Amino acid sequence: MALFVVFVVVLWGGTMGFTLLLARFRLTAGTATFRDQLMVRSVALLTVTVAMWSLASLAGRIAAIENPSHLVPYLWLVATVPLLGPPLKSNGTTVISSEQWVYASLLLAAAGGFVLAAVIIVRVFSGGVELQ
Repeated sequence: MALFVVFVVVLWGGTMGFTLLLARFRLTAGTATFRDQLMVRSVALLTVTVAMWSLASLAGRIAAIENPSHLVPYLWLVATVPLLGPPLKSNGTTVISSEQWVYASLLLAAAGGFVLAAVIIVRVFSGGVELQ
């Protein structure tokens, strides 16, 4: 189990890091093409999907409590919604760029991990499971 957790952490960290670097180098310049935006947002969607799948597989391995992985599709949906947002401009200045939408999506995916972990901890403590 510990090796699986390490694998998931490395997978999650690697995909998140790659996506952050890709967003920074492809979308930071104000001249990002539609192709760049499509590529980075697709990679971010794949990253969020991998992250949520790994959370669901980890949550399903905890035998002491009822499986909380039914929350994962909702967490995935919340994390992917920012990827649909266009760059927002006001009076010619960019208020929210495509890069910031990608960052928001990855931040929501990480927050989803913390929400799932909190649900698991609450269920463990409320279920009377003794940690040894």
